[in-house]
Order: sequence, then C-alpha cells, then structure tokens
Amino acid sequence: MASKLILHIGLQKSGTTFLQHMLQSNAEALADAGVRYPVPADWNRGRRTVANHEWSTYGLLGTEYPWVSEARAAREAPGWAELRDDVRESPGTVLLSAEALSVVRGPAVRRLLESLGTGDVEVVVTARSLGRALPSLWQQHIRNGRGTAFGGYLTGLAAHRDQGPGHIEDAPDAHIWRAFALSGLVRRWSAAGASRITVVTSPGRPPALLWRRFAEAIGAPGLADLPPVREEGPAHTGLTAPETLVVAALNDAVRAENRTGRDADRARQAVIERFRSRDRRGGRVAVPPEWRERVAEWSREDVAALPGTGAAVVGDIGDLSYAPEHDGDPAPTPEEVAAAGAEAALALASVFAEPHPQESPIRRGARKVRHKLP
Repeated sequence: MASKLILHIGLQKSGTTFLQHMLQSNAEALADAGVRYPVPADWNRGRRTVANHEWSTYGLLGTEYPWVSEARAAREAPGWAELRDDVRESPGTVLLSAEALSVVRGPAVRRLLESLGTGDVEVVVTARSLGRALPSLWQQHIRNGRGTAFGGYLTGLAAHRDQGPGHIEDAPDAHIWRAFALSGLVRRWSAAGASRITVVTSPGRPPALLWRRFAEAIGAPGLADLPPVREEGPAHTGLTAPETLVVAALNDAVRAENRTGRDADRARQAVIERFRSRDRRGGRVAVPPEWRERVAEWSREDVAALPGTGAAVVGDIGDLSYAPEHDGDPAPTPEEVAAAGAEAALALASVFAEPHPQESPIRRGARKVRHKLP
C-alpha cells in the first residue's frame, strides 16, 4: 500500500492541464524522485488530451458530480477499481490529479479517502485570482453550449454565495463555490482526514514558475527545472470578448432551431477553430464593470480567511488577489463583434456547405446568428 497519497485537486483555470502534461510526460523522472503518477490504460479515450484521474473518480462518486449520470458512473466503475488497486498496491508515494475533486461535498471526500485506504494524505490545491478565474469559467460555460450573459452568470453565483457556507457545502448546484471559496475547500478536506493541505498560487505566466512551485509542494524540488511540456495537438486558446458573445448567440440560435447536440457541437467547434486563426481577435474577457467591486469583495474575503485554515501556501498569496482598478479592459465594440460574427458565418458555411444552392437548416442558423449581432 502507498505510504503517502498526494491528491492534486487544482481548481479549474489554474494551470491544471499544464501540470498534468508535465506529470504525464515526466512520469519516469517523478518515479526516480520517489513519486508515482499512474497513467490510466485508457487515458486517451474520448476527448481527453492528457492523462489524469477525473474520469476514474466518476466510477466511485458518480452523481456527486452534477454533470455525471448514473449510466456514466457505471461505465467508469472498472477504471476506478483499477486505480484504487494501483494505489493500494504501490509502495512509496502516489500522486493523483483530478481538478473535479475540488467540487465534491464532505461525505464524498470521506468516501474517496476511505476507498483508497492510505493513512497519510496530502492535498495540493492550485488556485488563481477570482478576477482571472471567473472570466475563464464563464467562457467555458459558453464553450459548453450555454448562452448566458456574463452578468447573468455572476448573478447566479452571487445567489449561491449569499446563502452562506452551509448552503455552499450542501447544495449540489453550488459546486463552483465549493471549489473557489478556498477556505471552505481547505476545511472540508481537513475535516475528512487530509494530513496536510498546500495551496499553490498560480502566477499565470510564466508556466515554468507554476511548475517550480508545484514541484516544491509535492516534495520534489529536484524536478523544478524540468523544461515545460508543450501540449500535443492544437493549443487551447481562449476566446476573446467579442468571440465569446458570438458563440453565445450561436448557442441560443442552435437551441431555438432544436438542433441535435452533435450538430451544435460541430458548429461551435468549427467557429472556435476559425477564430484561432484570426490576427485581430479583440480584447480578453474581463469582469463586467458593474461587478468588479463585488468580485473584489469576494476575493478579499477568501484571501483573508485562508491563513486561518492551517494550509501552507507556496508562492505569492498576492496572486490570489483581485484589483478591479487594474481590470480596465473596454467592452467589445460593435465592429469587433460584427467581425467575429462574419468569421463565424464563414466557418459554418464551409463546414456545412451543400453541393447545391438550396439553403440548409444550418445556413438558416448561421443567418440567424448574424441577425442577432449588435
């Protein structure tokens, strides 16, 4: 049985995928340093681009994750059994990485630790400023097929947060704050039996600095200078502010047409791929001006509460702060949105083009997107 288990439950948009690429690509060097990073045999099944242990945990925790069905959990059960046995049979230190574990509730955390059966459990949390995380989360919300405006998205988050820590800990759909209210996250895992919790602050750039901090947190400082690993395949490039608005409008238009999920995914992916090749893409997604002071208040509360949790901090705790006065990105102009809309229309026309001039349902959908642009 492993003498120590390290669980990396890095928050979304905190450099987790980069760290997982580093762990997978340098598994042999990690092993030489006394840390085993198990690579699941079926890690490249589906859309995953890097080996991690999230899907395996679906087989144990199932619908504890709001997005996992009972059928999906049943399909992943063998993967969990394989991973559990790997941990139990491995000597020394084993490291697992699954950012989704940051959202599970206390009973699920205890169930996970009991199943793995390792007495010495260290938890490493990678985190970044709310002012950077929330725009990325909303953008991912749109990439997943939603059409909610950023202000509406933040209104929903505020409604959960305003109901207090008890609601956040218990309500299934308050999962965002179970992760991003850091003091609550640390206390939940401490109460479940984690022997040590370390918060690694994400500087954003350079990525090598995040890796050095992470290597220190997992007790492998000798690996701090490993060269950063490039992601295989197309690099994940975030959408800009005008592009996100266009994709949100596309999602609404596709939904109004009652298109299949497959058609919607195909249309959205074609548009996003087209956006990546643009030279002038517009400004980044930023917290709306009317929400900046509220987000800053949330950030101040979370940063102030962290020292009282007993968690160790590796990095600069200032990386977790949000200064709204430095978030001066202007709103996208109508011209920027129109240019992005034109690119989206071209992408849809090229992907769903027919050999005859008759207008297809997809083309009608593309036309409706253009009409919805400001």
